[in-house]
Amino acid sequence: MKKLIIISSIALFSAVASAQMQDSTSLVIPDMPVEMKKPSQFGIAIGASASTNGLGASVITAFNNRVSLRLSYEKVDMALDNISMITDYLKMDFQGKSYQLSPVWKTGGMSAIFDFYLSRGFYVSLGAVLTDMDISITGRSVDSINVGDIVYYPDEIGEFKLTFKPEKKLAPYAGIGFGRNISRDHRLAMSLELGAYYYGSTKVAIDGTNFLAPIGPENESVVEKLEAQLKDKGFFPVLKLGLSYKIFKGGSAK
Repeated sequence: MKKLIIISSIALFSAVASAQMQDSTSLVIPDMPVEMKKPSQFGIAIGASASTNGLGASVITAFNNRVSLRLSYEKVDMALDNISMITDYLKMDFQGKSYQLSPVWKTGGMSAIFDFYLSRGFYVSLGAVLTDMDISITGRSVDSINVGDIVYYPDEIGEFKLTFKPEKKLAPYAGIGFGRNISRDHRLAMSLELGAYYYGSTKVAIDGTNFLAPIGPENESVVEKLEAQLKDKGFFPVLKLGLSYKIFKGGSAK
């Protein structure tokens, strides 16, 4: 009798276990959490720009949809006396003589700028610029000079040169922008940016050749007056148009 009970118990246990194993293969638990995946917001783009700081190229990295970093280089080196509409204004009268002025506008440099997007198409920029600014004005006499019976022509008189350079080459930058410097969902992006960087005061130098060679104490006085007028006024405005193309977009992230 005991053997019959043991054999019956084993058979019943085996049947129940077999039924549970079969049910577990088809059982679906509706409350079980499902692992979801979302697209990564990381991306890299290359860009080009035109601004008051020159023509430039940049690499932009988006850490997410709100923050990105631009590493850029811009440069402009242009002689302004080649622009016909302002040539007539580039003249100066000094001690009864007329001088033709030839300004050279050189600026640009490396920059690292963070963009903080407050909305899909509006951002605030903060960063720094290592500026290459070097603005100079060369003056040449238009008239000849008579010294007794000797006539000195403009090429013999010589020329003077005024040079303006920033006191601080590393300058903080701030600005606001419209559009995006790196697209969120597409490849191409455009931006319009208004900003300024601050380089402190301006250093001035005067040099000359021949008859216009510098006279030490007199020129030092002129330099001091110019530097005093330009002290702490080193704000350089930036108006920039940008275009970028996203070359890498992050894959899915958990």
